[in-house]
Amino acid sequence: MSVDPRSYTLDGSPPPIAEDWPVLAGFMEAFRPFAGSLADQPVRSVFTGWPTFTPDSRFIIGESGAVPGFVCAVGCNAHGVSGSAGIGRHLVEALTEREPSPYVRSLTPDRFRGAPTDWAAAERAARQVLETYYHIGH
Repeated sequence: MSVDPRSYTLDGSPPPIAEDWPVLAGFMEAFRPFAGSLADQPVRSVFTGWPTFTPDSRFIIGESGAVPGFVCAVGCNAHGVSGSAGIGRHLVEALTEREPSPYVRSLTPDRFRGAPTDWAAAERAARQVLETYYHIGH
């Protein structure tokens, strides 16, 4: 399921999401060869939230050149808590280094600036990222 960000107001909240137990079970089965008996333990809690996927599957990190002072750390592909330290590190580098690394510069929100927004194409590309991002190929 995806949500068009234009479908709710900035002062509202996106619709709630429920746990997708079949998908979570599939992840656990794919992880079983690495987890052994840990894969048989009950799930004690699940955190849900709307993951944000960009059409190019890369984070959007840094200050906008179009809106000075507007800083982004979004499109984090559902990394959430597990990726927050690295995302924070990239954001600090983007904001404090005179010459951020080429990788951090490549995450600029300005890479989408000026391009016409084709929402249908963006959704298709983001769905493709989501469908393949967590594939365990072993």
